[in-house]
Amino acid sequence: MKHSMMAMLVLVMGVGAGCAISNTASDLRGIKGMDGDKLTHINTRNFAINLFVTRPMWGDASLNSTVQHFADEAKKHGATKVRIVQSDETVMWYFPPILGFIFTPVYSSVAGDALLP
Repeated sequence: MKHSMMAMLVLVMGVGAGCAISNTASDLRGIKGMDGDKLTHINTRNFAINLFVTRPMWGDASLNSTVQHFADEAKKHGATKVRIVQSDETVMWYFPPILGFIFTPVYSSVAGDALLP
């Protein structure tokens, strides 16, 4: 049972690796940003699998890559400026045990506001 759950986790991470997923929230009920700008909130996440914790093997979940995906999403919405309010990069070397040192799941996220003209 334990081995089948680990195999399932590795399979799910393998399918999801290399994906960048963005969610947006544009309907702020007429509320403007701090500087009076119209804005859209964007949350972008990247998933990848690294080899031996540090070498990207499948996908790129580095913070730089995630910020680039965030900027691309902001451009799609017509933004001329962005304000990043949160970013995070997590290297899950501890999960699953031992196998995580070889095939390491990596997750990064960037959240912020796309400021529209």
